[in-house]
Amino acid sequence: MSGYERIGEPASSSLSSSHEMSRAWKITTFVMMNLALFVSYGLFSLPGSFLPLYNLDRDIALDTTSIILGAVPFCYIFVCPLAAKLLDRWSSKRLLLLSSGLVSMITVLFATLGYVGNNTLYITLSLVLRICQGLMGGVIDVVAFATTAKMFPENIALTTAIVETSLNMAIATSPFIGAILYENASFLVAFVVPAAAIFVVFVISFFAVKDVDCRKDDSESCTRIVVTDFMIVFPAWHCAFSQILLNFYIPILAAYTEAEFGRGAVFAGICLLVNTAGIIITSPFIGQLMDMFNPYIFLILSGFLLPITYLFLGPSPFLASIISPSPTQLLVVLGLIGLEMPMACYPSLIIMYDIYKTRYRKISQSAQNMITSLYCTSFPLGAFIGVVAAGVLSRYLTFAQSTMVMGLLAIVESLVLFLYCFLVYRLKKQISVESSPILAPLVDMEITNYS
Repeated sequence: MSGYERIGEPASSSLSSSHEMSRAWKITTFVMMNLALFVSYGLFSLPGSFLPLYNLDRDIALDTTSIILGAVPFCYIFVCPLAAKLLDRWSSKRLLLLSSGLVSMITVLFATLGYVGNNTLYITLSLVLRICQGLMGGVIDVVAFATTAKMFPENIALTTAIVETSLNMAIATSPFIGAILYENASFLVAFVVPAAAIFVVFVISFFAVKDVDCRKDDSESCTRIVVTDFMIVFPAWHCAFSQILLNFYIPILAAYTEAEFGRGAVFAGICLLVNTAGIIITSPFIGQLMDMFNPYIFLILSGFLLPITYLFLGPSPFLASIISPSPTQLLVVLGLIGLEMPMACYPSLIIMYDIYKTRYRKISQSAQNMITSLYCTSFPLGAFIGVVAAGVLSRYLTFAQSTMVMGLLAIVESLVLFLYCFLVYRLKKQISVESSPILAPLVDMEITNYS
């Protein structure tokens, strides 16, 4: 296909620093962005394994600890769009260094909270510092995704999948690392060691990261266009809904395995590790395939597979004659959900870029930054809603009944998804295919190599 600009390039005629960078510098910058994300996400997830126990020893209730731990993803929801506006004006390297340096200092301050004797002051300071961590982490998140799309416009799906793999590895391993540091050392050491790790990343980034110019290239703000266009916003919502499904069972799984199988937190942890391992294993391959084939194929495939798999999680009461709950059944279903999740989430970013350029003929850097921020926002938004929904439904329904409700909602979401894909097909029939830089009309399902 000819006559179009690559998605990762701004519409203006001026060359950005990403064009002038050698491939070696791009790879080095990409690696450091992944390390910064890995360590920062690790810091946010790290207290989940030991902070509830530590706070219980201080006579602080679990619901209070949940609020403290949930402050980070909650802040992500609001800070990601703000980070996109900062990226319109500030150097990406400056934002990365500022946010990672502040995260390191904030974490050191959190480590000293063990010396605060008054619980009210301890809870207040914990919440404030977690909010600050969330604000800085959201900036790192948006900067990493935006610069990755800018540096590798012909491999957006693959590089996005690699970044997501880094995040999932951090989420999967950091609570285990935190528990080891806490049990074998102290509360202080459990935070100081990872804080030192991100400070090392900060120092190396100062020398090893090149600035990727993601500042806006026009005077017109694209925020309103992006956030009010259903065709652009829906892929982000679908990604958020997929995250709702992924996070729904996390807070209620241990209680379910204890009651159903007599296996508590350890077995639940193994189940979640299998679940995350499926995501980590699948992500790079799905990303590579999406750069080669039509991304809508994977979105539609997930729309068929994910709701059906989810109904077997409980399993749903109407499936009781087919399959009964067992540890093996639970492990297999969670593993399948992990394998299918990248197909539901990762196409969203590349599709949002594509729809914008199909509709408006070009994509400015400002629009690309805002779309990236919506994609980044969808993950914590889904996580937050999923955890809250689990708390509400588990009060009135069993595990099998509540997962059935979510599975039925997933079927409704898939029907809307299929309607959306049909609307995309209609849109691409009305507008010349050449205006879309990535995809052929949905009906053709053409195989295109973008390398």
